[in-house]
Amino acid sequence: MSFFPPLSVSDAIDKIDYNQYLLPAIQRDFVWSNTKIEMLFDSLMQGYPIGSMLLWRVNGKNTGNQRFYGILKKYRERYLIRSEEVSTLSIPSFEVILDGQQRLTALYLGLKGSYAYHGYNLAWNDNEYSVPTRYLYLNLKYKKDKRNDLNDSDDDRMYDFTFLKPSEVENSDNNNIWFKVGDILGIKGTSQLNNYFKKNEIVDEDSQEILSRLHDIVHLEKLIHYYLEESSDFTRALNIFIRINSGGVTLSYSDLVMSTTIMGWMNLDAKKEINGLVDELIKEFGFAVNKDFILRTYLILYNDDIKFRVENFKIKNAKEFEKHWVEIKSAIKEVFQLVTDFGYAPNTLTSLNALHPIVYYLYKTDRVKGFCQKVGYKQDRALIKRWLHVVLLHQIFGGQAEGVLKAIRDTVKKEVGKGSGVFPAKAIAARLSKTNKSITVDDEFIEGLLYTSKDNRYAFPVLAVLFPHLDYQNRDFHLDHCHPISHFKEKKLKANGIILNDDNREYFTDWDYFNSIINLQMLDGNENKSKNAMDLKDWVNKNSINLKKYYLPKELELEEFPVFVEKRMKLLTKALSEELTF
Repeated sequence: MSFFPPLSVSDAIDKIDYNQYLLPAIQRDFVWSNTKIEMLFDSLMQGYPIGSMLLWRVNGKNTGNQRFYGILKKYRERYLIRSEEVSTLSIPSFEVILDGQQRLTALYLGLKGSYAYHGYNLAWNDNEYSVPTRYLYLNLKYKKDKRNDLNDSDDDRMYDFTFLKPSEVENSDNNNIWFKVGDILGIKGTSQLNNYFKKNEIVDEDSQEILSRLHDIVHLEKLIHYYLEESSDFTRALNIFIRINSGGVTLSYSDLVMSTTIMGWMNLDAKKEINGLVDELIKEFGFAVNKDFILRTYLILYNDDIKFRVENFKIKNAKEFEKHWVEIKSAIKEVFQLVTDFGYAPNTLTSLNALHPIVYYLYKTDRVKGFCQKVGYKQDRALIKRWLHVVLLHQIFGGQAEGVLKAIRDTVKKEVGKGSGVFPAKAIAARLSKTNKSITVDDEFIEGLLYTSKDNRYAFPVLAVLFPHLDYQNRDFHLDHCHPISHFKEKKLKANGIILNDDNREYFTDWDYFNSIINLQMLDGNENKSKNAMDLKDWVNKNSINLKKYYLPKELELEEFPVFVEKRMKLLTKALSEELTF
């Protein structure tokens, strides 16, 4: 490994454009924020070093069966975050970035690309309204004078680099002169720089100085320092990559095994397929899925050891993975559709690990196709839904999940081998009862559920257990207060003639009572609309509500709330104990 003469930033940009700098398959996605990119350019302007990079020279003799990818040239948060594969058949030699991907990508996005990020408080849609495209600009009218800066701030930036929408630049006031940073690539040399000043009437010396500084750090100064590994040994290059990256953002085992998977897939592009499925699940269902989930699914389906170990993803495993990829992909998608039909959303599905046993069951019983729709699977779907509610409420997948996942997987495997006709929820409960991940129900557990607040992520599964009859598939359900929460304000209590005293004060003032499961129910859209903030007793009488169905006692007047609480807790405790026990 040798230290080579440094390059200018513009030289590095040219190398990226001509595919002389490529990424290995093992490299991560680009993760830098717009602020971090802005800080990088400020560091360059202030003369701060940005660290050395590590490259590996590749030529026709040592490309082997590797896949290589280009630097990301346009970034769209959530929707465009991965590099495209580059065919190297017509490229006799190039250099692979082992360390420095984030920095080089940041430089390219700032100078020749774009960076689109999600607008505040907007829906997630892949369009310019929700995720507007921005370009990096430099304000030629701003330079911080640190000697006279009285602001007590940790931000030590001297220059104003900002990603802006073109419309924001057009509507900017005269106090700013925004220069599109990428335009500096077309201004080479002092003569062209002076012509630019004249043409654009930039006469202010400070503005000229700022733009001249940008010109110098892009074209003249040699700021890209790098080491070059010239060995043709891929294993050596991989080991260097692992050692270098272990000191930065933690290199996960899935990052390592992904490289072996990519090498082992001969007919399909593993990276494109796996990342494509991740993107599809996020776009269609909204859940925060990553490649770890997909890789873990393979292990659970085909490997006794389900831990992320490099030895579990040898070429033989990778080929097996590719062979069954289409079926595995279908099973994963069907299960995400299933839990969406159950009414779960990204904020209520508290553990993706809970889905692995369901994937295994459908896959191994050949029930993937049509499982969400077929009438013959109705009983099975109901049992799986109930089981999912239970394991999520018990939070058994917290911490290191491999042990509990393997125990459940092995139990399902055993029961499927016996010819079990439905999801083996009872057998799983019996197996877990012998561990510290038991899903056994006791009074203390139920009491904890009853005090779950409306805004808590676990409120949905508790109420879904109690009100299974609603149309969760079409998301026609609403979490509703039995006694309207507005009735517990001091002014409302007085208007209802309720005088607080030592006996009732806690019930009427403690959110644990009136904003928890104790005072919650699940209604469909029409019911919720008709109820609105109506008094509970009036709503029950007007709509002939079945008290038993809604777990309501006879004491429905607001002044009877303390009695309502005690009696409803007993009703809910009995119902939950029955529904959560297998």
